[in-house]
Amino acid sequence: MAQVIKYIGRKTDFRGKPLWEILGNLKNHGVGRIVVRSMFERYPEPSYMKILKVEAVPNEETRKCRVTIERTFRGVTQPKPVVLYSSTYKADYRLIPKDEEADYCKCNVTKEQLIVPREINFPPLLREFVSEETGNQNPMMKVHFKNNMNKMARLAKPEEKPTLDISMGLGKPASPKLYENCL
Repeated sequence: MAQVIKYIGRKTDFRGKPLWEILGNLKNHGVGRIVVRSMFERYPEPSYMKILKVEAVPNEETRKCRVTIERTFRGVTQPKPVVLYSSTYKADYRLIPKDEEADYCKCNVTKEQLIVPREINFPPLLREFVSEETGNQNPMMKVHFKNNMNKMARLAKPEEKPTLDISMGLGKPASPKLYENCL
């Protein structure tokens, strides 16, 4: 008779080991080694962490450690070291073998930086309210864009043509027949 295995509980997307388990088994606690979080391997550019310093945490039940890393996300290395603590218990880390580190850290993908427009149209209903208030028939909304190291886009400079077209509208309805006699 075949034995049936039934899994109970939430399914996880994590693949790998917790960071404390990987670093605890390495000489010098893995300082100088390259570790990858499997969640970030979905991007074409390399995302990895270089271990700079490892600190133990007194409570063993949490299965966490405090690790100072040099983070590279999607091929861009952050200028300052980052301290990891809250996500180190997740079983989502993988150690890169020493002979594969150089190949893994090479960034072969050239990335195009998107240029976001400085102003976009208001959504249709809000555009009607704003045009009644201001008298302007085509009011435009300023785009607020927060720059950081991880973004692959930037706000257009004055008189620069954006590469990304953002348009407001109703889009294509699921059933056009419902909207035939509407405004």
